[in-house]
This record gives sequence, structure tokens and C-alpha cells, in this order.
Amino acid sequence: MENPGRGGQPGSVAAGVTETAAEGASGKVTETAAEGASGKVTEMAAESASGEAADDSESSTSMKGLKAGTGMLISDGTFTVNSADDSVHSNASVTVNGGTFEIATGDDAFHADETLTVTAGTIHITESYEGLEGLQVDIQGGDISLTASDDGLNAAGGTDSSGTAGGRDGMFGGADAAPGDSASGGSAPGGSAPGGSRGGAGQPGTGSSSSNGSITISGGTLYIAASGDGIDANGTLEISGGYTVVTGPTQGDTATLDYDVSAVITGGTFIGTGASGMAQTFSSSEQGVISISAGTRSAGTQITLTEAAGNELISYTPELDFNVVILSSPDIVSGETYTITVGESSGEFEAE
Repeated sequence: MENPGRGGQPGSVAAGVTETAAEGASGKVTETAAEGASGKVTEMAAESASGEAADDSESSTSMKGLKAGTGMLISDGTFTVNSADDSVHSNASVTVNGGTFEIATGDDAFHADETLTVTAGTIHITESYEGLEGLQVDIQGGDISLTASDDGLNAAGGTDSSGTAGGRDGMFGGADAAPGDSASGGSAPGGSAPGGSRGGAGQPGTGSSSSNGSITISGGTLYIAASGDGIDANGTLEISGGYTVVTGPTQGDTATLDYDVSAVITGGTFIGTGASGMAQTFSSSEQGVISISAGTRSAGTQITLTEAAGNELISYTPELDFNVVILSSPDIVSGETYTITVGESSGEFEAE
């Protein structure tokens, strides 16, 4: 299976669309009162091109792209934003129902103090500190690809700051293993059968974000390349659909999946690779999950999963170095044995 595509062709902007002065972006952007004002839509309090905030609630100069003091709804349009601070920001909630976005930012690409929802659209984030951030992050659809120097998805509300990761039970192990070392969840390619169990939740460390955070993925295509945590739920993670790929992190104190309460997968495809130092896998599932430590591997090393009959189910080539591999899809059945090939090494694994 090929890696999800990135970017896309810009769509046309509908007539009567409100223009914003955020880095020359044009699109249909409206602001609604928090908790959804019934039928009341007002023009967004966007910044001027000079960086002065039109929102009277902030008197200081802002470096954000599109900004709203209350809720923000984006329905369509084409947006190119290069900002020092958040590219799309709301002090309440952000909903993206369409549009094409090309974003480079020194902070968050999309930030909502409360709920960030994406139902459709094409979002291409070439540079960010964190890709998508909100106390609740809800991905229902769309084509999203992002690069982040810290977390790809982060469930954290209020300010833009992120806490230090806490301890985690049920990890894959300590430092990254050498090629051929044993793994959690089956016999590693070229190694022997290991012990270990499915990852569980630990307690947040000092300065961590609230465990009330949640990330829900029910549809769409999501590609994350993150140097920090790939998906940092700071609470609960639920995946019920869609196609999600996480490559990274490469740092030993971060993880492909990071959660404080639970991570449940009931549908969709998940492919994750990253470092093993603080690694977690799903705490429960309604479809098969395979989690292994494959030894220290270089970016560009191909991973394939085949069933007993020899049919290839997943093929993926990470663009970052990795040790941990986490795979889940409706085609993987708990209790069945599968073959994973990482580079030139192969091993058999029983799905949990």
C-alpha cells in the first residue's frame, strides 16, 4: 500500500467569499459564538496584513495567521499561510469542513483552546512545532499530511504550551535495541520470542497537559511525521476509521502513541513507527494489533506484513529512523499469525 499522498490541487473559491488579510489567504471563513450561536454568523476577526490583531480582546501585536476570539468555521477556499505563531487559532473551537491549506508555521498549524474538528478538506503542513492541537481533537475526514518538530496531534487546551511527558507502564522496553533483538508482541525479525504485554497508561509527569484531553479519529487520511510524540492524547485516544500513518519520533523520551488513560482501536488502518524508549501500543482493540521492536532501523527501510497465505496486507517505508512498529487494520485478526519483513529480516508474529 502506497504512502498517503500529500498536498493537492487548490480548489476554486466560491463567489461572495470573505477575503482575509492573513498572508494573502482567500477563503470562506466565518466566526460563530462559542457553543454555536443558532444561525448567527459574523465576519471573522482576522488580523491585518501588518500583524495587528483586529480582535479587541488582545491589544498586543500578534504573529498568528487566521485568528478568532470565539469559534471559527472554515467551509471552503484556498489558504496559504506562513506565520511565526499559530497559523489558524481560536480561543474557543475550530471546525474545518473543507478547503485547501498550505501551511508553514513556527508554532501550531491549527490550534483551538477547546475543540478542533476536521470533517473534510486538504491540509498540507510543511513545517510546524505541533500540527493539530486542541483539548479535544476530532478527525472525521479530510486528507491531512503534516510535519512537526514536536507533537503531530496534541490534545491540550488553553495556552499553546505543552507539558513534559510522564511515565508509561506496559512499554516496549528501554533504550532502542540493536538489529535482531527481541520485541514485544512476537519474535522480532531475526530474533527470538520475547515477553511483554500490551502497553498501558502511566501517570502524567510534572508539567504534563491535562488527562481530560481526547483525540478521536473516525475517517480521512492522516500522515504524521513528528520528532516528538506522533499522537499525544494526554487522556484518551479512539480510532474507529480512516487511514493513519505515524512516522517518528526519533527521540528516546517520546513515542508514536502517547496517552494517559487509554488508546482504543475499533476500525480503520493504523501504521506507526518510532523510537522505543517511551513506547506504548493500544490498550485495547476490536481488531488485530501487532506491536514489535525491530531493532534500530534507518529511514527508507521497507516494512511489509503478509498473511499465512502469502498475501501482502501492508507495505510501508518510513521516512524517519525507527525501532518500534505498530500495525492494525480490519484485515489483521487477533490470534492469527503473520509475517513481518523489515529490510532483509523476517519474523512471525501473533496478532493481539
